Amino acid sequence: MTNGRYISSPNPLGKIDRSIGTMLLKRAERWPDHGVLAYRDDADRYNPISWSRFFDDMASVAGFLKENGIVKGDRCAVFSPNSYNMLVWEMAVVSMGAVSVPIFQGYDAKNVDFILNHAEPKAIYVDGDQRLEKVLASSAAGKIPVKVTCQQSSFSQMSDVLNGGSRNVILNLIKKVNPNDLSFIQYTSGTTGNPKGVMLTHRNIVSQRKGMSQVWKIPYKSRFLSYLPWHHSFGGLFERFAALYHGATIHLEDSFGKDINRLIHNWADVKPTQFFSVPKVYIALVTEARANPEIHDIVFHPELSFCFTAAAPLPRDCAKYFEANNVPVVEGWGLTETSPLVTFTTLWEKRIEGCIGMPIAGCEILVTDDGDILTRGPNLMRGYFKDRERTAKAIDELGWFHTGDLGELIEGGLRMTCRVDDMFKLTNGEKVSSMLIENAMTITSEWIAHALAIGAGEEFVAALVFPNYRNIERWAQQKGITLPQGWDVSKDRDIQTLLSAELLKNMADFQPKYMRIKKFVIIPKGLTLESGELTPTMKVIRGNVLDKYKDWCDAIYRPSEHPDKQDCVVSI
Repeated sequence: MTNGRYISSPNPLGKIDRSIGTMLLKRAERWPDHGVLAYRDDADRYNPISWSRFFDDMASVAGFLKENGIVKGDRCAVFSPNSYNMLVWEMAVVSMGAVSVPIFQGYDAKNVDFILNHAEPKAIYVDGDQRLEKVLASSAAGKIPVKVTCQQSSFSQMSDVLNGGSRNVILNLIKKVNPNDLSFIQYTSGTTGNPKGVMLTHRNIVSQRKGMSQVWKIPYKSRFLSYLPWHHSFGGLFERFAALYHGATIHLEDSFGKDINRLIHNWADVKPTQFFSVPKVYIALVTEARANPEIHDIVFHPELSFCFTAAAPLPRDCAKYFEANNVPVVEGWGLTETSPLVTFTTLWEKRIEGCIGMPIAGCEILVTDDGDILTRGPNLMRGYFKDRERTAKAIDELGWFHTGDLGELIEGGLRMTCRVDDMFKLTNGEKVSSMLIENAMTITSEWIAHALAIGAGEEFVAALVFPNYRNIERWAQQKGITLPQGWDVSKDRDIQTLLSAELLKNMADFQPKYMRIKKFVIIPKGLTLESGELTPTMKVIRGNVLDKYKDWCDAIYRPSEHPDKQDCVVSI
């Protein structure tokens, strides 16, 4: 821990709540009539639900689970999109000392089957006909004693579960939960192998909230417009618990961030005071705001106090646009294994491009001589469920978690350069960060949905480009270009020229120069979650994609061996 490569927060963490249930009980007693969550009703109006009703519904779920044999430590799955019922189910489960196992609402049957067999839940809540079918198709379905849904089936109905219950049951159960008891098993879908079950304790979750409360103020009755999925740590652990801890009302964004027009419609109704998102949505908001003064005034209303971004760097011009409109942009970095936040930038300090800030209270960071980022603190997971070997590799004997990210300590805190798995070398020995290149290619692009930088053991960096078909078809229509039957985007000269210009623009200032793309091919097929090419957070599963499109990669570097693809290779 010498030579300036160690850093920790100067702020002590202080006393934290004993458990998530303790924290929720305090809030319900303090704000009984305040809205914990609001959802769109049949009249397309936001309908708030009070903390008092929320806690009573939690008590009903906990009482039902206890009556059906669920005890402290039992795992209870939830397979649902963000909803009030999902919130009630998960908070009841963790408050009574059981363990919530959220499953990504868009997972295919194979992943659902894996998680249910691996987690072995004693109970499950399922919302949606297709999700119900996937659970019923799983070989684990018959082993789950308690099943609840809103759909017509033999399962218990959530409406009956919520039909009354005594608070005394959940109050007694809350008292028996300890800080180091498990609260969540978050299955994180890495870019290799099956999902990993990250075991998180009550102390992990509540320490995050206490640490962040020291450095930003989210006033009581703040309004969150929330689309980030709750199966994932950014939305489910960070944003959601920020709202619950501080008394902000969660307004469910019913397009799930996928429809910019609907998002702006919801934004106009809610007037969010803080907003949590990934860069793609911020870029879309800025694009619309620049083009339309009315939308500008909707987005940058006087009560918007700050925006929080994570998952990828926010482009410079986008961040400056927010700051020019007096809305600070806060950036954070972390992993599911760290509950999730490790570092953050502050509201009051000038943003340093590329810097992801200082550790939160109680956290330490060590950057090794090789640039590996290690961390430890009260937010660090207990380990990976049913995987001692992987846990031992991730957390060393001194308690340091090896994040798999590379970085350096600079003025203002930590700067992350790339994932260890994303690094490759060219024939001249130069190291290449595929993550940095891919971010440069895609973050601001309306034409490129995904891209993969390639070139391991080759003389230059190239790319596989997966176009945004919807936007390209709209562009062709505006240009009066008719796309013929059997259109092959990979050989279309107009599209090659369009994407070539896009890549030149996006990488004009990219450094170092040897990492700039020299050639690319357009793959005539999109990436999907179902085909095993994307994670639920839309990260590319690199190995699967490279295996599938090996011939396309070879065609770039050895075109004579692939004459059928020579017309597909574009030099820039």
